[in-house]
Amino acid sequence: MPFALIDEMTEDALRGLLSGAQGWRGVVRDLAARFPAAPPQAMIFALTSAGSGIESSFAPDSAAHPASNRAYRLAALVAADLYAMQIVGARAETLADLLAYWRRHDDYFLTL
Repeated sequence: MPFALIDEMTEDALRGLLSGAQGWRGVVRDLAARFPAAPPQAMIFALTSAGSGIESSFAPDSAAHPASNRAYRLAALVAADLYAMQIVGARAETLADLLAYWRRHDDYFLTL
């Protein structure tokens, strides 16, 4: 996976987390829709990198700082979904697969 793609995903995650315009669950949905061919682990990495970037760029008492916790929580929830996919025998090779799983089994990231 090219580093440029990871950087782009991380930048999108940062923008979404810091804007708060559409709710933070939408960040995951939007990443999956924009990068459907990417492996799900790339999204987990991008969200974790975004959380780390927010932590290191903003003071702990900053209004932006809670977005780092949201990024880590989103990464953990996506990882849990990947494990759930494995349990039910669903294909989990791309973000498109993850979107399909959400449509069939768990619409948490698809709704605001």
